[in-house]
Amino acid sequence: MAVTQNQRIIYSCQAVGVGPSGTDLTTVVPVHGVQSVGITTNFNLEQAFELGQIEIYENIEGVPDVEITMEKVLDGYPLIYHLATTGVSAGGGEGLLNRLKQRCNVALGIFAEAFDNVASAEASGDVSSQVKCTGMYVSSLSYSLPTEGNSTESITFVGNHKEWITDGSIFNSGSAADIIAFDGNDEPLALSSDGVNASGGIQRREDILISSSSLPASVFGGQAAHIQSVSISSDFNREEVFELGAKIPYYRPAQFPVEVSCEIEAISVSGDFIQAIETGDPNLYSTKASGNNTSEETIMFQTRAGYKFDLGSKNRLQSVSYGGGDATGGNATMTYSFINFNDLNVSQV
Repeated sequence: MAVTQNQRIIYSCQAVGVGPSGTDLTTVVPVHGVQSVGITTNFNLEQAFELGQIEIYENIEGVPDVEITMEKVLDGYPLIYHLATTGVSAGGGEGLLNRLKQRCNVALGIFAEAFDNVASAEASGDVSSQVKCTGMYVSSLSYSLPTEGNSTESITFVGNHKEWITDGSIFNSGSAADIIAFDGNDEPLALSSDGVNASGGIQRREDILISSSSLPASVFGGQAAHIQSVSISSDFNREEVFELGAKIPYYRPAQFPVEVSCEIEAISVSGDFIQAIETGDPNLYSTKASGNNTSEETIMFQTRAGYKFDLGSKNRLQSVSYGGGDATGGNATMTYSFINFNDLNVSQV
């Protein structure tokens, strides 16, 4: 296979694949709709000194840390999160706990910039270089549903192995990693219509099905609220677990309990109507939240492409802010911040 020296790297000559760990790298599935990818490698050094000299005795290198960040648009294709956690079982095993046990491989192919698309470069055997990262874990996850722009998924992977290759292609024709779809004609999946508006491929504000979602009652107006944006995120705080006899960690578990946050911004028409009373909201006196100002609430958002973000029924309002609408113009807005623990079920029907 020819190795081409590019003068630069742009979006048209890169392809990313994600697949299950412990398998051949050619099982990675190319990810559609990727907007950006970045790889950071840190070498952990520990210094040892000794009596008798100022010079260092040994600069000890530990296990390297590899971090990959990636963002894609919600376009009807499988989420990166799902491609990275394929080992889950249906019927109750698709929640946060089981998905965070899964590991994956991530591959980045850099092809010749002279071609308009990577399918043509691959067919010509013209590859610049490729990197494979094996045994990666999902470290953080976030979803953004804005009124301006595209709905997106952002994900971070962590691991300890990164290898650059120039003597072959990870994305082999005829395998699961086939990239012939990236031939200049790739487009978002054709999605169904709701009878009123077409789905539009990439999910935007009109594709968020508010009537099929569950908004917390504390967002004033409930499902009639003029929501401007929704942000759902969680950081899993992976910690390396080592054992004698091996340099590499044998596991990097997520640190439970895992906090899941949801931030909802809405245009204010009458204020946020959130009570903060010393003795608690009187409306809650006859409930288990008696003496409190907030209670547990259900949050779930669904899109026309079948993506569903279910945060369960134990979300608690952590803060609310009201602002804007000042003398320079603009609308007054309210931002509600909710948290729950260990409850984030992301699915696609």
